[in-house]
Amino acid sequence: MLTNATTVLDRFPLMGIVLSLIILCCTVLSIAYGAGQPYFTDSLQLILQALSQWSLEPITPLLEIRIPRTIAAVSVGLALAISGVILQNLLKNPLADSGLIGINSGASLAIVLAIVLQMDTFGLFFWALIGALVSALLVFAITPRQMTDQSSLTRLVLAGLAITSTFQGFMAAILLSFQNGLDDYRFWVLGSLNRVDIQYLSLALILMAIGLIIAILVIRPLGLSLVGDQLANSLGLNTKLLDAFCILAVVLLTGSAVALTGPIAFLGLIAPYFARAIGAQSIQKQLIYSGLFGMLLLLIADIIARAVVQPFEAPVSILLALLGAPILIWMVRQNNLQNIIQAEK
Repeated sequence: MLTNATTVLDRFPLMGIVLSLIILCCTVLSIAYGAGQPYFTDSLQLILQALSQWSLEPITPLLEIRIPRTIAAVSVGLALAISGVILQNLLKNPLADSGLIGINSGASLAIVLAIVLQMDTFGLFFWALIGALVSALLVFAITPRQMTDQSSLTRLVLAGLAITSTFQGFMAAILLSFQNGLDDYRFWVLGSLNRVDIQYLSLALILMAIGLIIAILVIRPLGLSLVGDQLANSLGLNTKLLDAFCILAVVLLTGSAVALTGPIAFLGLIAPYFARAIGAQSIQKQLIYSGLFGMLLLLIADIIARAVVQPFEAPVSILLALLGAPILIWMVRQNNLQNIIQAEK
């Protein structure tokens, strides 16, 4: 599938521009469309009214609710997609995803503790980063760096299931003992964008920006490490330091995203998968196109979430799971999965 180097990206060099234009259209639609009032046409009327009156008052609902929500969808989609690219190339495993291997669950457990302890915004994000860091270290401790056979794929999935189940058990025990945080947890755990707080969003954007900068800085040495640790070390690359910075980038991107919107699985899996499917074989191209697909997928999922059960909303995590689960099953069942990895190298 991916062994042909000249694929869609070679034939259509404007693919990035096309994706960017689609993202722009979805961004406008996300701002203008909602499950409840105002609807799409009402939003346009409010915008025209604000322009005619030279006043922001008519579009207050858009400024306070829709625009922060859309910014959150774009930033979280980008963050989870980039973390997926980093994890998959660092572990040399196409099934590596922050939700699938338990990093989201670690952040979720820490956030439950923060909710029970009634932490403020800074405390909640701090705990989320600590939880993501602990779970990431567990993953790296029990997962092989090099994927050599199909059993390594099975080990990664089983390790993720074990970590996730353990953390969920701890979460259940905490919530049964301290039910004061049960209502907040029940809403947050669904993975939704319909109650994005501007204070949370501001802090999340700062953390995501730091994580994105680190990801961009490590992407070139990460590409060098694909030749193997021994050869990379002989070329002067400090692989342990590279691991540390990659983990830091993933923790910042994933922890802040989970703290903002709740756990959203599969996005870090399917966005890099789509990027590779259109021919993004180098890590640099994977980073760019995975980021674009991550933003687009979460925007589309959020828009659909407002439409399917009006006047209520469906959690975006459920919609992404409906897309991501079949792709995961297909990837596991493919006999030529090893060829995909070799093509990426």
